[in-house]
Amino acid sequence: MNNAKIIEAIYFAGVRHKDQTRKGLGRIPYINHPIQVAKVLSDFGENDDDLIKSALLHDVIEDTTKNEKEIKELSNIILEKFGEIVLLTVLEVSDNKSLPVEERKKLQVVNTPKLSDSAKKLKIADKICNILDIKNDPPVNWSLKRKLSYLDWANKVVSGAKGVNKKLDHYFDQVYNETYSFLKKK
Repeated sequence: MNNAKIIEAIYFAGVRHKDQTRKGLGRIPYINHPIQVAKVLSDFGENDDDLIKSALLHDVIEDTTKNEKEIKELSNIILEKFGEIVLLTVLEVSDNKSLPVEERKKLQVVNTPKLSDSAKKLKIADKICNILDIKNDPPVNWSLKRKLSYLDWANKVVSGAKGVNKKLDHYFDQVYNETYSFLKKK
């Protein structure tokens, strides 16, 4: 692994997400999320530098830009600093925020089977981390119905990504089932 580039990706993502927190009561700094996604990938045998850098940067375009001009500028910076593979993977997993939420959710289900293997792995790890957050530090003001709905939607998205890392697939199923059971007991 190229530790210098990994550290650079962590720093870059940290700067981009500096004023953001997760949605839970814990007000956890947002940067913890992409670090957790990268850690999940690493824990399940994924040690490709470009995939880890993509995990660290996976939300910077989607969550730190406001318009097409900013997206283009940030894309050029990512390309220059981290390379084409990282940029393309980040773009693959980024939602188009100009679309309504329900349309974006539908597109994730439809488009995930068409993603590159790296983007599929990243998508699975991201959903694992989001589901863990729903269990451990749930978004403020989310009803039980909304939490369960998120789990069901994430399961549909991930079903289109499975088959590229069996251990990661198994871990997603475990986290999904444990969180679903935990929520149903409430």
